[in-house]
Amino acid sequence: MRKCFTILLLSFFLLSTSHLAAQTTTYPDTQEQTQRIGVVVSEKKMTVFNAPYNTSLKVFSLVGVKVAEFKVTLTRQDFYLDLPIGYYIVKVGEQTFKIAIR
Repeated sequence: MRKCFTILLLSFFLLSTSHLAAQTTTYPDTQEQTQRIGVVVSEKKMTVFNAPYNTSLKVFSLVGVKVAEFKVTLTRQDFYLDLPIGYYIVKVGEQTFKIAIR
């Protein structure tokens, strides 16, 4: 009888705490979820991921000269760069990336 009462009391306690835990974790997320922009370069092709629609993409040489500019119109978009081998800086919206064309 005592064992049955202990099991009943324990199960009641576990059920009541799981209900409280579920209530505390169901609040809506008020922070804006932003996806990180990604840039991948292979040979002369540069692929941009998760950039906002109609964002400006600019490519600069290491001395700061703008060598290319594009508009991003898709979530995943390829750009073909006709640039010499070297290092470049890519600015997509407000984010900046360093790339190497080999």
